[in-house]
Amino acid sequence: MTESVLNPISISQYKRVLTSSNNNGYGGANVFRNLTTTIGSGHHGTSVLNRIIMSLQSGLDSEVSWALSYMTQVSCTEPLSIELEVLPYLGTELIKYFVKPFQLIIENKAKDVTHKQLALSLDSLLTLRNLAQDLGNQQWLSQVKTLKKSIVEVLKFFIHWFYQPYKRDFCMVQFDNLFREGFAYLIDLLEPLSCYYIDNSKTDPLFAQLLLTATLTNDKFLLVNILNCLSHLLIIKDGFNSSPEENKTEYNETEDSTPKDIKVLNNVIDTIQESHLQKFVELLLVNDDELTTAVFGFLKQYLLSEAPHPQYSNSIKKSQQARLRKLLQLSSTKSNFSILAKQLPLILLSSLPLSDPNNISKMPPTFLSKRSQYISVPNTVPTLPADLFNVIVRLPEPLRATTWLRCCYEPIYDFNVKTIDPNVIPGEVTQISLWKAYEKQFEDVWQDKEKVNPEWLPLLPALEFIRNVNAAFPNSEVMQITVDSPGQPPKKKFIIKGIQPRQFAVGIDDGNYEAFRHFSDSTTQQGLESGESLPVGHVDMQKFNINLNKVNDSLAANGTQVTENDVSPLNQSAFDLLDLMITNVLETEDNVEDLEAIFKLHNSHWLPELIYANPCLVDIGLVKGSWFRYLL
Repeated sequence: MTESVLNPISISQYKRVLTSSNNNGYGGANVFRNLTTTIGSGHHGTSVLNRIIMSLQSGLDSEVSWALSYMTQVSCTEPLSIELEVLPYLGTELIKYFVKPFQLIIENKAKDVTHKQLALSLDSLLTLRNLAQDLGNQQWLSQVKTLKKSIVEVLKFFIHWFYQPYKRDFCMVQFDNLFREGFAYLIDLLEPLSCYYIDNSKTDPLFAQLLLTATLTNDKFLLVNILNCLSHLLIIKDGFNSSPEENKTEYNETEDSTPKDIKVLNNVIDTIQESHLQKFVELLLVNDDELTTAVFGFLKQYLLSEAPHPQYSNSIKKSQQARLRKLLQLSSTKSNFSILAKQLPLILLSSLPLSDPNNISKMPPTFLSKRSQYISVPNTVPTLPADLFNVIVRLPEPLRATTWLRCCYEPIYDFNVKTIDPNVIPGEVTQISLWKAYEKQFEDVWQDKEKVNPEWLPLLPALEFIRNVNAAFPNSEVMQITVDSPGQPPKKKFIIKGIQPRQFAVGIDDGNYEAFRHFSDSTTQQGLESGESLPVGHVDMQKFNINLNKVNDSLAANGTQVTENDVSPLNQSAFDLLDLMITNVLETEDNVEDLEAIFKLHNSHWLPELIYANPCLVDIGLVKGSWFRYLL
């Protein structure tokens, strides 16, 4: 069991302690003397420690007040100088004066509580809280059974006071600030002591009150300490008579690991409901490291506890899997699964010196290799699929005309190629054929004389349609050329240069992208001239691999190298929980398509690129290669 380190008291609280001490004739400088220092100026007398004991034994208000205040000072500056195991009388007196005013309140004698009693109670509570920093004092206090019972009663009062104000006794409103101060001290005291309260049953009142407080409070510091207390209270003794190594082996390798000697069959862990778990998981959205650490500590203790589940009392592994399903809400809303699937990868990679994916050199554009010196231009315009037609036909003009053109025609930048049909010129269409194709595609619109479908607006007039072609394809050009025919006078021909019919209609996004995509002459020529010997339907993989290797070499040479020393406990905890989710749910559960879709929804748009830009994450084991199947 590690030693608990608590936060020091505030300056205002310390001034109150010093003022109380000075009023009784003992200066604050005494705090810094050793308890063996004698009292008096040049005259030997009893030690300070004996002076404190005698003051408490006297029962005189002024002496008791001095003794309690002085011990508060000492516990703040020299907490190791008071050993309760050696002087249990001091511990008993501190507990007595801490409980005294609250006992009156519980007995419905709130009117008898005075400000001085509460001040002494807070002095005693603060002293206990500070002394609990020492491991020996923790052990002594944890063995005082009446202390735990008293803490539960005081905690109940604080819950009623702060979260059920309609139950307040208004004669105590004047003590509200003191109660608030005492509430914080009490939770601080519980954090180290809760480590010793193990094997708690379902009816454990302390766990119930802390769980209730955690669902009611929005105070960050209270939440952090309460989550730590709850984590401690989930601790159980070894469920087996065998050694921990044997337990671990049996759990990892055996499907049904049956405990030999289960001591806790009715454990407090199963009083935790989905609503409690959802409250704690939602705290991960706050993006606070201290709060996140406390939540992770609780979740790991909850998921890895070897306390048997009531439905799987003979299998620790199945008990843990049942609690994992409960945490992720797989049988209900899956809200917790969605939050964890979103937040765990973010926390996993937070605060690491990672390379920005936006700074990676882009892959060169990939072109299909030229198959032949001849090309084939479709003689007819493709017809829109029904679903695409139903979208485009409802668009207003000229957006409908622009969208249709981009879906059914493609831009052409290279005109120095031959065609299979000598009568077809690549990258040229006549204006009349373009208009007729558009008119035929939306024949139902202009033939609908009675306006059967009022959502279909009239077609764009022919002249405006031709003028709109250049807006749809910026590279196109409306031209008038003269065609010479043997034995006949020259004829004028109205064409549009820079576009041609597609082989198949494409979607709106693809059409819009290609309409504004521009290739330089050198890049286009390089793409067309490479790979002429490749069979039809193949890509120049050699060129592709060369380009890919260039990018990979650049990443390996210039990318940031994350080492294991850069991984914080927060990163490691996020990895442990995420790996637990993927290993025990996504890789083992049946019909997890919806869960995979949730995981992909939150991470596929950023995580693969970040991992690709930082391959060191896979090298140090912070990211598993098997996770990519849920990202791509």
